[in-house]
Amino acid sequence: MSRKPIPAEAFDHGDPRRYHRGCRCRPCTTGVSAEVRRRSYLRATGRGLLTTCDRAATHIERLRAAGMTDAQILNDALLVPHVLYRILRRDGGLHRTTEARILAVRPAAHPSKGSGAHVAALGTVRRLRALAADGWPAAELGRRAGKHKQFIVYLQKMDEGGQVRMWVADYVRRLQESLALLAADEAVPTHIARRTRQRAAAKGWVGSGYWDDEDFDNPNFTPATDRTPRYIELAENGHELERIEGLTRKQAAARLGVTKSALQQAMCRYRAAQAEQQQTAA
Repeated sequence: MSRKPIPAEAFDHGDPRRYHRGCRCRPCTTGVSAEVRRRSYLRATGRGLLTTCDRAATHIERLRAAGMTDAQILNDALLVPHVLYRILRRDGGLHRTTEARILAVRPAAHPSKGSGAHVAALGTVRRLRALAADGWPAAELGRRAGKHKQFIVYLQKMDEGGQVRMWVADYVRRLQESLALLAADEAVPTHIARRTRQRAAAKGWVGSGYWDDEDFDNPNFTPATDRTPRYIELAENGHELERIEGLTRKQAAARLGVTKSALQQAMCRYRAAQAEQQQTAA
């Protein structure tokens, strides 16, 4: 990884690092003089400005695990690559001010796509299998996720005890949430959705309606297939509220605690499932 040298403007006036990068204003000159005196004092009293790399290396590893890329860490800690990787090797000493900058870095709020952080694969595998059980073929899931269908197939076949990149788990979660109540038959040809559901059923995969969001990541949860899927409950309750109580679809959705769009999608999926059952029976 290459990185341009940090310019003097990255530091405030009075910071010795700005002086060492060419600024000779009075605050910077005063700052570097004070730093020289401080170093001399510490040496005279048996202390020094250097420490081991251990604390900084441990903190960098935590930042990586939290989803930060090396580029983000370099930027936030004002480091250059060779220093970062020397720290991770725990090679030599480290200036205490450099250590302080590293320890002051906090994890990014959202992991970036290039993050090397890993999380348990359980939720990712279950979500993609549930989408297949809903009728979503790997090709369509790949298209919506911006990935090749073989990558989706690879994730679906993964060992549930494995690991995936944090950003992979993040976009699979968003994908599943966006498609959970949407009828696959309205997005892909009906015969493809039906065939996808049949293949998933043969593998023992169950659809999104048998899961709550937190269940996907719970290793102790097993979906009860005798439970009525969520989209069926929503659709039947919504129809009842509209037909018997005369509510509008928006009012029915509010009564059920979902958005109008979510209720509409559940009803569409319910109609598609009924049509498929009638066709199978015929």
